[in-house]
Amino acid sequence: MAKKINKRYPVYFEEFKCIGGKCEDSCCIGWNIDIDKVTFKRYFKVQDPEMKRMFQKNVQNNERCSSDDVDYGIVKLKKDKRYPFLDEKNYCVIHSKLGEDYLSNVCTCFPRVTNKIDETYEMSLDVACPEAARLILLKEEGIKFINKEEELGKHIISAQINTNLKEVKNTPLKYFKEIRDFSIKIIQDRRFTISERLYSLGCFIEQLEEEIQNNNNNIIKFIESYDVSLFAKSYSDDDLNLLLGNSNMNYIIQIELFRKMLKILRVDKEVESFRFKEYTSRMLNGYSFGEGENIKYKSEFYIKAFEEYNEKYFDKYSYILENYLVNFIYNNMFPFNEVLSFFDSYMMLIIRVSFIRFYLVGLYLNNKEENYENIVDFIQVFSKTIEHHKSYLIDSLHYIKRKEFDNMEFAKTIL
Repeated sequence: MAKKINKRYPVYFEEFKCIGGKCEDSCCIGWNIDIDKVTFKRYFKVQDPEMKRMFQKNVQNNERCSSDDVDYGIVKLKKDKRYPFLDEKNYCVIHSKLGEDYLSNVCTCFPRVTNKIDETYEMSLDVACPEAARLILLKEEGIKFINKEEELGKHIISAQINTNLKEVKNTPLKYFKEIRDFSIKIIQDRRFTISERLYSLGCFIEQLEEEIQNNNNNIIKFIESYDVSLFAKSYSDDDLNLLLGNSNMNYIIQIELFRKMLKILRVDKEVESFRFKEYTSRMLNGYSFGEGENIKYKSEFYIKAFEEYNEKYFDKYSYILENYLVNFIYNNMFPFNEVLSFFDSYMMLIIRVSFIRFYLVGLYLNNKEENYENIVDFIQVFSKTIEHHKSYLIDSLHYIKRKEFDNMEFAKTIL
């Protein structure tokens, strides 16, 4: 009997079941498929003649292997980036002919994400999977977490933190759980809008870094005394742009920013997802961007579009973005997920949300209708494309820092 371990996961986790060939955005199309060493060697010992030929033709050693448990081998995709082991109905022939035990660690685990915090295994799902996205994002009541003692099963640990090590005793990592859990608490505080919550989170992160520089021993006390409502309300109460009567120009600043960030992404050359390219085409058509056009000439049109979208949909479906943020913070070890600082993690978090809204407004302009299914579909495609892009997020962070946008004044502008 397998040993039971401590597990923590969102309630949606138990509901997930892969829908296989019925999936509208298969993880077996468009992505490289990694094979762990144990599975790799099993493939070349199979007796089935047809499967043996397929493995010999399509599976090879990975010269850039980072872990024997993950990417010892790699599958050669077809020219259309299609997994060669998919049948005409998009079902995996390895699974159907040899059984689930012959799936690699990556194929077995995705979209499940496993992190180990001290002695607890934290499980969640990746929004990049369409079925997982629906389970995660459409929880109107919000995401709740449960703790259980269960068998672990096949898994890949994405990240690991031990807050009990002597080496982290006098570092912020010692308080990882308290910092991350409080960040989730801020995002789930429905007394405030998503923008107010994100602004309050930024103030928390900014002041937390100041507290850390002064005295690590006061972190717990600082968290307990932090007044979310005070900073959430200050998002609008002391808005200088509001006092000047031009707060809506923030939307124009956002459009300018993301037009430039689209150039960094180079959708036509760097992105392989057909669905993301289609979304981009429709979004650009909605905004009616002309080559080299100064968008200030159409500022009233864009401002009205953002106001209309926010009024009709952004607030109405705010629980979708709340769940996206909570899931991201939980399974990406926020705010320890960027290399340089907590505030870098925060800036990239709000860039993600603002980029999503930028696309959603453009798509709305293109078809003048919206519903929760469309929002969930886009966030899933966004996540599969952007979160798993080899360099875009790093390039974006470098751009933000080079332009000296990494501050709360700019954060308020794009929220």
